[in-house]
Amino acid sequence: MADDLHPPASLYDRDFVAWTVAQARALRTRRGGENALDYDHLAEEIEDLGKSEIRACLSLIDRIVEHLLKIEYIGGQDLPHWKGEIRAFRRSLARTLTPSITRQIQPQAAEVVKEAAVELAERGLLDTATPPRVDIGYSWDQITDPEWYPAPAGSD
Repeated sequence: MADDLHPPASLYDRDFVAWTVAQARALRTRRGGENALDYDHLAEEIEDLGKSEIRACLSLIDRIVEHLLKIEYIGGQDLPHWKGEIRAFRRSLARTLTPSITRQIQPQAAEVVKEAAVELAERGLLDTATPPRVDIGYSWDQITDPEWYPAPAGSD
């Protein structure tokens, strides 16, 4: 039998989903005994939830930036598709982004842009006749603005 001093860690190891159900029940009933809270694992899982949200936002930013670069450096007939993808990514980002996540990831935006440009170049997707600008970059406001897109390649 588990109590507050000996949390049901074995259930956590055996069946994570069953553990989450038991922990939620214990939180709702505010009881000890067999429903004792597993404080150490709860704290770890709560921290991991926050980290997961940050990773999700960074992934969305990475995808937005990749498509912005495709518009700017590749252009062509895929523009409507890429813009549609960007709109969907930005909507998901807006639903997930919080002030604390923004404070943590906004400084990383410039690095995400550079990494995405290098990846596209390595995959041969950037037109070698039109190399990326040396100062390539999008501001946080441009990345998150639902209406902003760079000028498409070939629109000069």
